[in-house]
Amino acid sequence: MTDTHYDAIVIGSGTSAYYCITGLNEAGRKVAVIDERPYGGTCALRGCQPKKYLVANAEAVAMAGHLVGKGIHEKPRTQWQALQALKNAFLDGKSEREVKDYQEEGIATYAGRATLVGRNEVEIDDGQRLTAEHIVLATGATPRVTAIPGSEHVRDSEYFLNLTDLPERIVFIGGGYISFEFAHVAAQAGSRVTILHRSARPLKAFDEDMVKVVLEASEAGGISVVTEESPVRIEEDGTGYRLTGSTGTEYGADLIIEATGRTPNLSVLEGGHGEVDHSPRGIAVNEHLQSVSNPQVYAIGDCAATEYQLAPVADEEGKVAAHNIIHENGGEKKTVDYSVVPSAVFTIPSLAAVGLTEAQAAAQNLNYRVNHGSTVNWPSSKRIGEAHSGYKVLINNDDDTILGAHLVRHSSSEVINIFGLAIKHGIKASHLAEFLWAYPTYTSDLKHMVE
Repeated sequence: MTDTHYDAIVIGSGTSAYYCITGLNEAGRKVAVIDERPYGGTCALRGCQPKKYLVANAEAVAMAGHLVGKGIHEKPRTQWQALQALKNAFLDGKSEREVKDYQEEGIATYAGRATLVGRNEVEIDDGQRLTAEHIVLATGATPRVTAIPGSEHVRDSEYFLNLTDLPERIVFIGGGYISFEFAHVAAQAGSRVTILHRSARPLKAFDEDMVKVVLEASEAGGISVVTEESPVRIEEDGTGYRLTGSTGTEYGADLIIEATGRTPNLSVLEGGHGEVDHSPRGIAVNEHLQSVSNPQVYAIGDCAATEYQLAPVADEEGKVAAHNIIHENGGEKKTVDYSVVPSAVFTIPSLAAVGLTEAQAAAQNLNYRVNHGSTVNWPSSKRIGEAHSGYKVLINNDDDTILGAHLVRHSSSEVINIFGLAIKHGIKASHLAEFLWAYPTYTSDLKHMVE
C-alpha cells in the first residue's frame, strides 16, 4: 500500500542530490530524500573534502622537506591522530545538520535502503512505500572489489581515510588517482608504500609525459610503483599480510588498500521493477538526464552513464535535472556541457589536466603546436625546492586558442582552472601571455607556458 506521494523523490544525499533537491524545493515542489548512509554523500563525508585535510598536511610536510638545508632545519613529522582529529572535527555533526536543514525547508527525509518497486514507486527497507511524479537516482558509486584468495583482508579508501593509526607498510592495489593520492599522504606521514598496477601505464587518463614526472616524484618521495603486476593471493604471515603478485613477487604489508576504481551503485534497481535500463557503466540516460526506458526517472552523478565521475560535474547534473523536471511541461530543457572539465590528482606535486591530449588533437587532424617543458629552474619552483615539475600546452595554430593543458607542479590544481576558462571562452594564448597577472604567482607563470 502506498503511504505518501511526492512531486519528486531523490534517492541519495550527496552534492548532486543537494543541488537537485534545492532547485526543486525552491520551485515549490514537494520533495522527499532517502539515503541508507549518513546524509552528505561520498564527496563531503568520505572523499573530496575530508581527503584534502590529509593531503594538505602531506603537502606541508613535503614542502618543508624540500627546503631542508635551504632555510629549513629539519623536516617536520605528521601527528596522525591529531590530523585525524582535525578532519573529524570538520565532519562532526555534518550529516545531522543536513537532515535538520532539509526538514526545516519542508523536505521529507527518510533513512534506509530504497528499491524501485514500480516505474514511479519506491520501497524503503522498513516497509514504507512512496510514489512520485519523478524519481531522481543519485546513488553514487561503490569501490570495486577484486575476488582473489584472501580478498577478505583487503580494505578500501574509506577505511584508509579513517585510520586511527598509520601502519608501517601499506600496499595500494590500482594505479589510479585514489591510490596515488593516499600513497603520497601515507609516504609523507612515514609509511613504506607500494603501488601495484596491472598495466604498464598508471594514471592513464592523463598525459603520459606528465605522468612520468609524477612517477619520478613518487619514487623520490619513497613510493615504490610496480607496473604490470596484479595481486593473485593474500595470506596472513604472522607479522601482517603477504601479497603474491602475478609475477610471483611477494609483498609484505600491514595494510592492503584496493583502489581499482568505482562502479555505479545500482542496488536501487534490483528486481528490475523500475524498468530502468542500465549497464556496468551506469544508468542509461538521454541528454536531459532522463532514463531512456522510464522517463519518470532521472539519474545524476556517478550512478549515471555519463562521461565523468567528478563532483563538479555531478553538481551540474543535479541542477540540470531539477530544471528539466520543473520545465517538463513547458520551457526550454537544459543539457550539461561536458566539453571542458578540469581535473586534478592531489599527488605531490599535483597533476592536472583540461582539454585535449596530443593523441586526441592528432586524431582530429588539428593544426596545433605544443609548448612542453620543466619549471624546475623557474624561480617559483626553486624557492620551494621543487625538483619535479612539467607542463604541456596545446595551442591551435589557426586561431591561437588553447586546445589542452597538462601540468605537474605545486598549485597546478589551481592554475588548471585558468586554462579551463580560456578553453571554454576561446581566450587566445597571446591574451593569456599579455595579461597583467598578479606577480610573482603560480598563475602568472602560465604566460611563459603559452608564449
